[in-house]
Amino acid sequence: MEQAMVIKHYLELDAERWKKTKRDLLPLVRLINNSGGEYSLQLREGYFNIYYQGNSLALVRPNKNGTYTASIHNKFARDETLEKLKRYSSSQHAGNHNKYVSFTIRPQNLHQFFQKSNINSLSSKIRAVHNGEEITSEQVLITDNPPSRKFIIIDRQVADHVNRAQIDLLALRRDSADKPFHFLIIEVKQGRNPELHEKVGRQLSGYVDHIRKYIKDYVACYKENYRQKKELGLFDSSLPDTIDIDVEEETVEGMVVACGYSQLGKEAIKNLRQKMTENKWVFKVEQPKLTLR
Repeated sequence: MEQAMVIKHYLELDAERWKKTKRDLLPLVRLINNSGGEYSLQLREGYFNIYYQGNSLALVRPNKNGTYTASIHNKFARDETLEKLKRYSSSQHAGNHNKYVSFTIRPQNLHQFFQKSNINSLSSKIRAVHNGEEITSEQVLITDNPPSRKFIIIDRQVADHVNRAQIDLLALRRDSADKPFHFLIIEVKQGRNPELHEKVGRQLSGYVDHIRKYIKDYVACYKENYRQKKELGLFDSSLPDTIDIDVEEETVEGMVVACGYSQLGKEAIKNLRQKMTENKWVFKVEQPKLTLR
């Protein structure tokens, strides 16, 4: 029996359902592309997440009968926002110990359910909760590094069936457009975060080893993930329809990005680099700078 893949961050749909799903998602993809990086769509195993500033706004699952199920945290789908969403769903119910509200949406109502006014209402609730500086920093990195022919942040908050710990950002990088991409694992920490010392080094080293161990599964997953996102229209037309990713284990790289709190970050990075030498870890450490002229 063939062993199951450890990760499948893409939609397994037959040709007809995929064609229909692409058509149904066109208005939502257009809204995401016109958001200036505030919103993103990430494919998961059989569903996709819509993110707003790094926070999950909705989990959406295409159903076999052609409808969609959208699950939204009850902190966001409440009061007048809940009433607005109900108008464009055929049913709704509480799920996951009442933490989420799930809506069943007919395909012809999907664009109305996720219309800009409803998205704005949900986003305002998310802003009121605010889930942390590091998530915000992840979003800034994604927004400031749009997909190009040499560098693509392909996924965020990445877990698989073997490793449930979440990688902050997973990128694809290559030196030139005629070479295959390779994986770059990015961990984002605030300069004052105590994890920026030795803990993040062990964490990142573990992630690199894990993807190297399951490199074939990760390559197959993200080649399909890229292809589907390109067909959905989430990537610029100048990018290729398909990509190659290197299957050599040693090409997997890691990077720690220390954001904010410049002086604290410098000291933490100094200590981290000492631990890198002691433990023979091989990855990069970056500290973005904001220069006002």
